[in-house]
Amino acid sequence: MPLNTLIPCLSDGINAALAQLSATALNCITEIRLRKNLPLVLCAGKSTYFITAKGKLLNYCSEFAYMVDEEEFDVVFRRLCNYSVHCEIDNLVNGYITVKGGNRVGVCSTAVKTDGSITAVKEITSLNIRIAKEIKDCAKPILNLLYVNEFPSIIVASPPSGGKTTFLRDLARQLSSGFNNRYVKTALIDERNELACKDDGIITADVGVNTDVLTGFSKSLGIEIAVRTLAPQLIICDEVSSLKEIEAMKNGFLCGCAFAVSVHAASKEQLMNKHIVRNLIATREFSYVVLLKDYTNEFEIMEVS
Repeated sequence: MPLNTLIPCLSDGINAALAQLSATALNCITEIRLRKNLPLVLCAGKSTYFITAKGKLLNYCSEFAYMVDEEEFDVVFRRLCNYSVHCEIDNLVNGYITVKGGNRVGVCSTAVKTDGSITAVKEITSLNIRIAKEIKDCAKPILNLLYVNEFPSIIVASPPSGGKTTFLRDLARQLSSGFNNRYVKTALIDERNELACKDDGIITADVGVNTDVLTGFSKSLGIEIAVRTLAPQLIICDEVSSLKEIEAMKNGFLCGCAFAVSVHAASKEQLMNKHIVRNLIATREFSYVVLLKDYTNEFEIMEVS
């Protein structure tokens, strides 16, 4: 899912600046950050860059950095919403929208409350466009270690933008497409449409030949539907965060399903201090925690006793 899926959403000026970059540089971009009346920011992993209108990358902010004015910002925001902001309101109140190619956009705004509940947003000031990556075979090293002689449930952890979604997508692809001579019936609970990247009803990411995708459902409801109607051997969901989701998993375990789920954590210490992780481990159904340190180039596998 290359960066070019975003071209229709960006302004002519931003596209012109990005077009001057090499293919290698473009492929390294993980985030595009826009703020009203401030310089455009590009992130490549842990590195932060600015860019000139002529496409020169800068590792410092200067007077030549590309500035995003209010008019250009509003144009990009409307395009990201496909010119229908009201259709995105349910996502906007949760701080994001997902656009073509599975690219998630973090949206900073002011909450509008009615009877104590957030019902709308206003005054959009920042957009963080996270570039989705499809890296085939990135899950292969972990599959070779964990899934040849057994079929465990696993917890995948990394910091934000650390490769969890990319890993889970490839895990689904390989396990449902014949890894170790098995075509595992896989259910993908794709709450934010980041894993399968569905576009007008068509799944555009390669998530495997034996994978069913539930898009837009909450993880707890999606798990319940999958268990009740799809008879999956494996259920995959990204960024588990609530006890309600864990309760749905417990029912799945009782029905014989395995799970691969992800959580945010930057280190082993942070991981084990997380309440949600302790509750996942307390189910006594997860065999391993996989801590991704640099996408899947470096990882640590911890056996759950």
